[in-house]
Amino acid sequence: MYLTKNFALILLLINFSLCAGTIQGKVVGVADGDTITVLDVNNIHHKIRLLGIDAPEKSQAFGQKSKQSLHQLAHGKYVTVEFQKKDKYGRTVGKVLHNDTDFV
Repeated sequence: MYLTKNFALILLLINFSLCAGTIQGKVVGVADGDTITVLDVNNIHHKIRLLGIDAPEKSQAFGQKSKQSLHQLAHGKYVTVEFQKKDKYGRTVGKVLHNDTDFV
C-alpha cells in the first residue's frame, strides 16, 4: 500500500512537470513556418517555436509557402501555448492550442 501511494505521487509529480507553464494570447506575428509571436493580456510578446515542427527556413525551398500556410492558420487567432522550455535562441518551445474565446 505504501509503495502504491508513493508511486501514484511520483506519477502525479511527473505529470505536473511535463507542462511547465502556459501562455494565453493572440497570434500577432508569424516569423516562418514554425515560429509565431503571441501577445498576452499584459501586452508582452512571446516568440513561440512550435513543438515537433521543423519547417523550411524562409530562404529554403517552400519556406515562403510554409510561412504563408501558418499565417493563414494562426494569425489573429487566440491560443493557449503549453510549454516546457526555451530553445538556444530564447524562444519558448511549446504546443499551441486554438481557443474560441478572447482573453479580455
